Amino acid sequence: MNTTMVFLDAIRDHLDLHVFGPVASVSVTSGSDPIWVQLGAARKLPEVASGLMTWAGTLDEVSAQIWRTPAGTSVHLIVKGRMPCGVPVHVYGAVDFSEDVFPDLPAGSRQDMPVFVLRQWTRPGEVAA
Repeated sequence: MNTTMVFLDAIRDHLDLHVFGPVASVSVTSGSDPIWVQLGAARKLPEVASGLMTWAGTLDEVSAQIWRTPAGTSVHLIVKGRMPCGVPVHVYGAVDFSEDVFPDLPAGSRQDMPVFVLRQWTRPGEVAA
């Protein structure tokens, strides 16, 4: 069986095993970061953070990252980890950029962040540190 099929089976099994919110897309390749999952159409910070926290609870070796797109109009929140079977997965969602919410995030910048920050953002009105 080729590796892409193994990764497809792994993500299918993971999606079947857990209750996740809507997924907009799943990208599977045989590269070094084989599985990317884009959360559904939610664009509000509490909803995206909540969806990512749900995923984080199902993964091992979890880390988080924030990336403001080069155009500067949106911010991607990313959770990285390994499914219990060992396959790496990246899960992300996008929110609209707001200077009030992300005061220290220049366009094009990417930063690691503690996963617990996502939990704080599940509450409306929180600001990025």
